[in-house]
Amino acid sequence: MNDDSFSFFDFDNTIYEGQSRYFILDFTNFLEERRSFDFAELENIKSLFSSYYQGSINRHDFGVLVVESYYRGLLGRNEKEIFNHALDYWDRVQAKSWFSYTIPLLEMINKATTSILVSGSPFEILEIVKNTLGFKEIYASKGIIQNGIYTGHTAQEMATYSAKAKLMVELSDTFSFNPATSFAFGDSESDFPLLESVAPDNAYLFGASANLKKQVNDNNWNLLDQENEILDHVNLRIKTLFPE
Repeated sequence: MNDDSFSFFDFDNTIYEGQSRYFILDFTNFLEERRSFDFAELENIKSLFSSYYQGSINRHDFGVLVVESYYRGLLGRNEKEIFNHALDYWDRVQAKSWFSYTIPLLEMINKATTSILVSGSPFEILEIVKNTLGFKEIYASKGIIQNGIYTGHTAQEMATYSAKAKLMVELSDTFSFNPATSFAFGDSESDFPLLESVAPDNAYLFGASANLKKQVNDNNWNLLDQENEILDHVNLRIKTLFPE
């Protein structure tokens, strides 16, 4: 492994498939079924997703509002209660939560680089799968917890372009990674700061919507749709950068 080579991964719809491709939606459904999440906030989250898919809300506002709604839905809940539900959730779904390329891709990339997860999903829950997926660090949205109880407020969101852009500046200083031998993987415009931080040949956008393709082409990033193509393409790039 090269000490100055890092890989930055988005989570939802990049490596996490689940039922909806968005962990925060799948997990809130799971919690509400167990009477551990506010039903009105779950309906609000579903409405936000619907508005986003219909194009009536932009990516930034969508990300901020979903994260805020998630933590409001946990108001008054015990941190250990939610953590135990998360353990149960991952125990039930982890084997079928990933795209067919996810685990092989991570295994491949972890041999050559140090992997970092940057996600709008809740840190408190993603931390459970950190070691399983081979991530050195996780930077994700966080809620405010006082005396072990969720206050209903957000400490930080990591779902937007602006939040991720600020973080990538900080990580550049923290890790002093080499953009020429580092990788980035995402699926939406909120992940552009990850891709902008590495060499264009090492930046990958998976399954992007049609309105992003011009930006991808203008930046000379890789736009991949086929799952087998992803593994073949990244494997070739790794061999080019790190010949044995």
